[in-house]
Amino acid sequence: MIDIRVVQDFDDQKNVVGIKANICIAPGNQEIESIVEAAGFVQDPDVLDTWFSSGLWPLSTLGWPEGEASPLAKWNPTSVLCTAREIITLWVSRMVMFNQFFKGQIPFKDVFIHAMIQDGQGRKMSKSLGNGVDPLDIISSHGTDAMRFTLTSMATNTQDVRLPVEKDPATGKNTSPKFDLGRNFANKMWNAARFVLGQIESNPSQIANQKSQITTLDCWIMSRFNKTVAECDEALASYRFDQYARACYDFFWRDFCDWYVEIAKVQFRDESQKATTARVIASVLDASLRLMHPMIPFVTEKLWWKLNEVYPDRGIDGWISGGIHAKKGTDVMSDRVIHARYPIVGKTDDPAESAMNDLQELITIIRTARNDHKVNPKQSVSATLVVPESALTTVDSHRSIIEALATCKVVSVVTTLATAPDSATRITAGRFEVYIEGLVDPAAEQQRNTKRREELVKSIAAMKGRLGNAGYIAKAPPHLVQQTQDQLAAAETELASLG
Repeated sequence: MIDIRVVQDFDDQKNVVGIKANICIAPGNQEIESIVEAAGFVQDPDVLDTWFSSGLWPLSTLGWPEGEASPLAKWNPTSVLCTAREIITLWVSRMVMFNQFFKGQIPFKDVFIHAMIQDGQGRKMSKSLGNGVDPLDIISSHGTDAMRFTLTSMATNTQDVRLPVEKDPATGKNTSPKFDLGRNFANKMWNAARFVLGQIESNPSQIANQKSQITTLDCWIMSRFNKTVAECDEALASYRFDQYARACYDFFWRDFCDWYVEIAKVQFRDESQKATTARVIASVLDASLRLMHPMIPFVTEKLWWKLNEVYPDRGIDGWISGGIHAKKGTDVMSDRVIHARYPIVGKTDDPAESAMNDLQELITIIRTARNDHKVNPKQSVSATLVVPESALTTVDSHRSIIEALATCKVVSVVTTLATAPDSATRITAGRFEVYIEGLVDPAAEQQRNTKRREELVKSIAAMKGRLGNAGYIAKAPPHLVQQTQDQLAAAETELASLG
């Protein structure tokens, strides 16, 4: 009911020079207030300190207590409060308590506590330390979309994230190499989309949507997109903005740019597939722009305008809905991506994804072999593919894709091989066995193998001698002994493989 606090004032010699008493009386005690005032106390006209009064923010900013009807009724409670952790007790808890006391309800359903951005040494950014980064400087050097994407990718559920700070030698302003991630992704989006727009501009957009006209690889990219949308929906629902950013990045850069755009180049060369491929790639680009727009608004908006100009009729029934206007109805394509409906999860196709996984594995095997042997990028090699029965039809029917993406000539696709091609390099990985001709000069390869065998023989002898030394075994740390044993086993395995 009554709270009394006494505060003493001291001089420089720590002598008491004054005493101040504060009395807090609960409302509805007029008699007690009169007694206290008669004793000489004066009521403070402003009893709310900064954080205490801030607890009224969800109420007083909406017209409380006078404006009970509107906008208080509309906006209290709201859905989400976004805040940092250092004011949870100072402000967040007080807003909840005040709302409970005066309205009998909480002011917001969720509280998202975002990470604190520190410099590379884990220090809080401040003007006095000069270790802060001005967002306007990053917008100037990297672009707004680059900054937004990078910060979104850093929005984890951890309390702190580090942002290495460097001086830009050109401007003398603080910057961070982390923002290169966002700039590179924005550039990738722009260049890939411009290429796609150029490809589809000369292809007709009027096609039927029957699945029979859509290739397995078309189904793959649309299935991957729909699974990405589901992943993004789950991430956003749980406020995992970093996972949303990563899912968008992985799909657009890896699945769409690295694989499907290259596949589309091959399909565009087939007159019977041109129109379907154009519609699929336009529809996937459409939906990707809508998916990433909340995070990357400016590049996606600009590309959307051009997409509407070049290829306005988009969408594949059941798979990907076109970017229709969110308010004008299902038959009106939105002229702005910000007004378009956010993508929804469509059909998925696990068999198509499994088939594409097989093709990706084979293409990667050949690419890696070419790279390891430093084959000229324009020089084709011959490949014989030994695959399990379950993958035979898929691999054999997609020879043109493998040849185009791996720069090779597929000699044959078989389930068993009696005799290996002459001068072929044999590579095994997973379920597949690949024989590649033209990778190496046989004489040079024999010379390299001989030299490597000699190196391995010497290394094995040295490790065996070390392990046979009782003093080494007794004195060396156990993990070093185990490391030597592992290295010996690996060397012996490699020597056996060389013959």
